[in-house]
Amino acid sequence: MKKSIILLAVVFAFSACKGPKSGPLVKEAFNSQAPAQNQSTGSTAHMGQVTSEKVNVVVEPCDGCLTIAKLMETKESVSGKVVKVKGSVTKFNPQIMGKNWVHIQDGSESQGAFDLTITTDLEVTLGQIVTFEGKIALDKDFGYGYSYKILMEEGKIVQ
Repeated sequence: MKKSIILLAVVFAFSACKGPKSGPLVKEAFNSQAPAQNQSTGSTAHMGQVTSEKVNVVVEPCDGCLTIAKLMETKESVSGKVVKVKGSVTKFNPQIMGKNWVHIQDGSESQGAFDLTITTDLEVTLGQIVTFEGKIALDKDFGYGYSYKILMEEGKIVQ
């Protein structure tokens, strides 16, 4: 009886296999691909992760706002501080780790960095022009290769 159960389990395991590097035990496949560094966001891209692409957009900063270029140039001095940034929504990823993740661009660029990632509880739409206010965090590492050189946390839309 035990042999029948074992044989049945082995047959089931092989019939569920979809070939090499498939199934839950693909750690060697995951580790064999080196992550690519995304210059725009400072995030690290792994298999299947989409990186930000520069969008042709020009958004004038509001009073008291920093451009994305200026934010990138002065990130050490604004770390831990609340700042305002205005831009066009280029990517929206809802409810990841209990937060919505928004990418904005304003047309400015500093040393290849042109995209700001913002965590928020608000929903936005692609192409929407928004002004976010939030605290700047540097070198945030969420594990699994998701790290950000600069991130706006708890962003709120302001006028």
